[in-house]
Amino acid sequence: MYRVMLADDEPIVRKALQTLIDWKRLGCEVVFVASNGREVLEHMEEEAPDILVTDIRMPGADGIALVKYVKEHELPVQVIILTAYADFSYAQAAVKYGAADYVTKTGALDGLESAVSRCCSQLEKERRAEGEYGREEAVENFLRAVLDGSLYDEEELEQRYRALPLRLENYLVLLFRFRLSPETDSGTRSRIYKSLSDFLAMAFEEHMEKMLFIQRDMLCVLLKGMEEGYEAAVRAKCGQIIEMMDNFMQLFVCVGVSGMGRGAGDLKRLYEQAVSALAYRFPDGTGKLNFYREGTEPEEIRLPGEEKWLEDICGAVEKGDAEKAVSLFHGLLQRQKEYGCTASAVRNSGMSLQERCRKLLMEGEADERSRQGRPGGIAHQIYGCVYLEEYSLLMESLLKNTAQAMKGAAQGKESLINACLRCIDDHYRESLSVSDIAGRIGVNASYLSRIFREETGNTIIHTINEKKLSRAREYLVQTDMKIYEIAEILGFENVTYFSHFFKKHTGLSPKDYKDKTEHNQK
Repeated sequence: MYRVMLADDEPIVRKALQTLIDWKRLGCEVVFVASNGREVLEHMEEEAPDILVTDIRMPGADGIALVKYVKEHELPVQVIILTAYADFSYAQAAVKYGAADYVTKTGALDGLESAVSRCCSQLEKERRAEGEYGREEAVENFLRAVLDGSLYDEEELEQRYRALPLRLENYLVLLFRFRLSPETDSGTRSRIYKSLSDFLAMAFEEHMEKMLFIQRDMLCVLLKGMEEGYEAAVRAKCGQIIEMMDNFMQLFVCVGVSGMGRGAGDLKRLYEQAVSALAYRFPDGTGKLNFYREGTEPEEIRLPGEEKWLEDICGAVEKGDAEKAVSLFHGLLQRQKEYGCTASAVRNSGMSLQERCRKLLMEGEADERSRQGRPGGIAHQIYGCVYLEEYSLLMESLLKNTAQAMKGAAQGKESLINACLRCIDDHYRESLSVSDIAGRIGVNASYLSRIFREETGNTIIHTINEKKLSRAREYLVQTDMKIYEIAEILGFENVTYFSHFFKKHTGLSPKDYKDKTEHNQK
């Protein structure tokens, strides 16, 4: 049943809305009836309606104000406007702002049932789309969680797997790595993604279980229903794909293929095998297609004195000296190449740097800002590097970002709080959110909220509200400004919202506060 909220300031119309429409037949139930716009706003969150049927002209907040509220707060509510003939242009404006439909107030409310039916159809369509998208998203979230290591508990993994439309039996993991320039625009990248996906779907047909882009230039493919002796067929088809991408897209593609798995519990292991197979090319860059083989990694050759290099690099990072850290890293990499270090040894030194940087960030409380946009970290990216220059750029980015974060953290939390307070002082008249302030300052919103509360004992929203209230009190007591003028200068949409806000925080309406203050001063 869809939840319906009704709103009209005329009692007879409210009665008609409840009795003349067979809501149950339409698959709806009336959950709340409001006599003005203010009641709608007060009960919107609690009642969570799917459909709002509202008069276009009401006290408190009119129909257009309600439509704007729904749109600005991104609420999943279909709004139907009730209008008199004289209000047609006003109703059309409401549709422009996002109302689903408008209906004239005739005696029998002709047209309302049809409008409600259309809203119900739209809601059903959206729910079906959300359901399909939700299932696909659930599969992708599951796969990402397994691949990045955040889902590792065997019981939880199996439980989540069984609930998904995903079948992993006699399957392989293939990783397709393609070399994209940093300057590649989103349109070109989308065409490359689609071409590669189409080629794969045609090549593997019924064996294709799932494709998932896990990096901007890496595609993970799960092939199901494979039989012993699959290698020749997979080699032939991957060869065709590599050739087609080279001929049609001028794109260099290399592929790593895992061994065979029997269930979801093997997924992480197979992924690591495919990563390892891809990495056979690192650092010399030979071979476009590699199958995982047990025992093919050579004995690890590490650089003597490597630990001292790592300590010096991290020392520079801790001091916020990005230039020195990067210079030392390139010195280490050059020595590793000259000494003939194996790929695994080079990657392991990178992993050691990554782990040390992570600890520095944790200790310096800079982790939230540095890891923004990197939910899974970069460990899997280090192991997935196919090219030495790719590894070098990745590590440069890690060292620079960490050094910058450490430098920022060293400047202290006080400057962050001061910047936040200055932003509130400068912009409190606007519709200001924590995300807005964080964006202006250049930090992560959750990090800013936590630090601000720890240091001041108040939330940012509370501080913004106090600023608005302080200025409102000053205007009410020290000036002759009208209440609507004060509401406007403080950034409120209309005087109704301002009055509601002021009374909520002070216990008095703006008028009562002004009268009481003037009385006390006499």
